[in-house]
Amino acid sequence: MRAKVQTWNRVSRGFTLVELLTVIAIIGVLAALLFPVFSSVRQKGRLTTCMSNLRQIGLALHAYATDAGGFLPLANNRPSVDGTPGLPDVLMSYARSSTIFRCPSDNDSTWQTEGTSYDYALGMLNIGMPVQRSDRPWNLENSTCPLMSDFSDTWHPGGPNVLYADGHVKHVVTR
Repeated sequence: MRAKVQTWNRVSRGFTLVELLTVIAIIGVLAALLFPVFSSVRQKGRLTTCMSNLRQIGLALHAYATDAGGFLPLANNRPSVDGTPGLPDVLMSYARSSTIFRCPSDNDSTWQTEGTSYDYALGMLNIGMPVQRSDRPWNLENSTCPLMSDFSDTWHPGGPNVLYADGHVKHVVTR
């Protein structure tokens, strides 16, 4: 006698509602976990681009000083208020592009109004001020003497980027 085995023939017609909702929930959880990471990576990228811009401006300042007998350029910190020339105008023949004067995190439109997103020597090298030597400006050690920084310390998480007289750029955490 043979045992009769009953088989179930199930015809698959797609996913059930429960399966679809489970997959959607998993995708939602993964997205909630990854979006903050993507935002953080984007901020870090803007910070790095800004630091690179400042480093290139530092190289242009050094090239200018070499041609000018070791002196830093005099340029209006706020050309829209003080009149031209601003630092981008003075350094244009030493810089590859005017885009190095724009911080990617400049959300105050400072670049559009001033031609730069960076504060040059805190306004102490404006036209009419005493010129400073590039090797020891204001008789300060080059590694501690800031030459440029972001106009706003809120553009980057923690604080501004700063270019020092010796050419190094640092992200200074102020908050």
